[in-house]
Amino acid sequence: MSAPSKSGQKVLRLVAVVDEKVSEDLHQTEPGGVSVGTHHNADVVVFGKNAPAKHQLFDLRQGAYFLDLPPEARGKVRVGKKAVSVKKLRQRYGKGNNCRIKLDPRAKGKLRLGQTTLVFQFAKPKPVPPRLPFPAMFKASVFAMVGALFIYSQLAAAGIMGPFFLWANYAEIPEKDEMDIEERFLVAVGRKPADKKKEEPEEEDEEQEDELAEEDEELVEIKDKPKPEINKKLSEKPKKFSKAAVKQARSVGVARVLGTYGGDGPGTVFDVIQSTENRLGDLAAAGMTTTVEANGPLGDLAPIGGDGIDLHGQLTQTKGFDTGDGPAIEGAVKKRERKIKGRAKAKGTSAAGGGDKKAIKATIKHRTGALQHCYNKALRTQPDLSGKMSYAITINVMGSVTSVVVEEDTLGDPGVKACTKAKIKGWRFPMNGAEEGADVSFSVVFSGS
Repeated sequence: MSAPSKSGQKVLRLVAVVDEKVSEDLHQTEPGGVSVGTHHNADVVVFGKNAPAKHQLFDLRQGAYFLDLPPEARGKVRVGKKAVSVKKLRQRYGKGNNCRIKLDPRAKGKLRLGQTTLVFQFAKPKPVPPRLPFPAMFKASVFAMVGALFIYSQLAAAGIMGPFFLWANYAEIPEKDEMDIEERFLVAVGRKPADKKKEEPEEEDEEQEDELAEEDEELVEIKDKPKPEINKKLSEKPKKFSKAAVKQARSVGVARVLGTYGGDGPGTVFDVIQSTENRLGDLAAAGMTTTVEANGPLGDLAPIGGDGIDLHGQLTQTKGFDTGDGPAIEGAVKKRERKIKGRAKAKGTSAAGGGDKKAIKATIKHRTGALQHCYNKALRTQPDLSGKMSYAITINVMGSVTSVVVEEDTLGDPGVKACTKAKIKGWRFPMNGAEEGADVSFSVVFSGS
C-alpha cells in the first residue's frame, strides 16, 4: 500500500539487467512498494532457476522504504557511508532466512537474483504525463472537420484543372516582339523610340565578315610561302649577328650551341658559356689547387687543402681529411639509471554467488602481478606514489568479468585506476559449470620498492 507523496520526497528507481542488457527500468512517480519474481504479476520480472516466483523486495511503511532480502539474494547494499555485502547484512540484521533493513534516501545497491542483476537507488519522482480530457477515440480528424463533400470536390477540381496547369507550365510562349525585356522597358518609360531599326548591328556584322575574309587570305599566303630550311649548314661564318639571334643563342642550353662556330665573338660557344649563370669564377676566387690528370698537373680545379683523386681512383694529397687527437676525458663516471619497481599485493578477497571461491581467490592472487605494470609506469614520474584500491567485480557463468567498480582509491592516480580496470576486465575465472555468476570484492596495496 503506497503512502501519500510528500513534497520533495525521493522515490525508488530500479533497473533490471540480464546478460548485460537492460530488461526493465522502473521509475516511480510516487512512493510505493515493489515486488520482483519470475511470475508475470510481479512489478519487475526476473529470470533464473533460483529466483523467487514473487517477492515483495521493497516495502513502504509510514513514509519509509524497507528492503526485504530473499534467501536467494546476493550482492552489496550501501547503508550509510559504506557498502556492505548481503552476507554481512544477514549476520547483522537477519533472523533466520529473513532480513529486513530500513533504507534512507542515500541508500543504493546491487543485488543478484538468479540470472538477473537489480540496481536500485532513490531519485526524484518521475513526472506524470498529462491526461487527455477525452478518450483518444474521440479525437477530431481532418476528414471529420472538413467533410467528405469538400474533399471530393477538391479532388475533382485537381483532376480537371491539373492537366491544364501542367500544360501551361511547359508550353512555349510565342514571341510577338523582337525586342528583349530591357528594350521594351525603355520603350515603356519613354527613353527609347519603339520604331528604331537595328541597322547598326548589320553593318558591324558585314565589317566583321570582311575582316575575317582578309585574315583567311593572309593565312593562305603564309601557307603558300616556302618554309625556311632549319638544318641548313652555313658555308662560312657570318660577320654580323642580329640582337634577336644573339638573345636566342644565349637562351638555349650548351648542348644545343655546341654545333655552332667556335672562336670569339657573340653567339659562339665561349660567349654562351660566359653568359650563363655558372659559378666557375666564384670557385676560382675561393681558391683552387692543382689536381692531376694521368698522375700529372691539369689546372686550378682542386679545392683548398690539396685534396684530389687521380685517374686511377686513388686519393692524393688528403691531409685535409686528417684529424687530431683531443684531450683525454679524465674522471668520467657512467651514470647509473635508478630502477624503480613497485609491489602490488591483493588482500581481503570475498566472493558471493556461484563458482569455486578458492579458485577465484587463487586466480586474483595469481593475476595481481599484472596490475604491478600499471603501478610501475606511474612510479617513473611519481617515485613516492603509494596507496590502496578496492575493487568490486562481477563474473558471469562463463568466467568473464562483466563489471569493474573501484569502491575505494587512496592511491589517487587516474592513470593507474584506468589501467588496472582495463586489465581486470580481461581476466578469466574458472567457474566449473556454475549456474549463476559471482560478485567478488578485493583490495590491492601498491607500495614502492
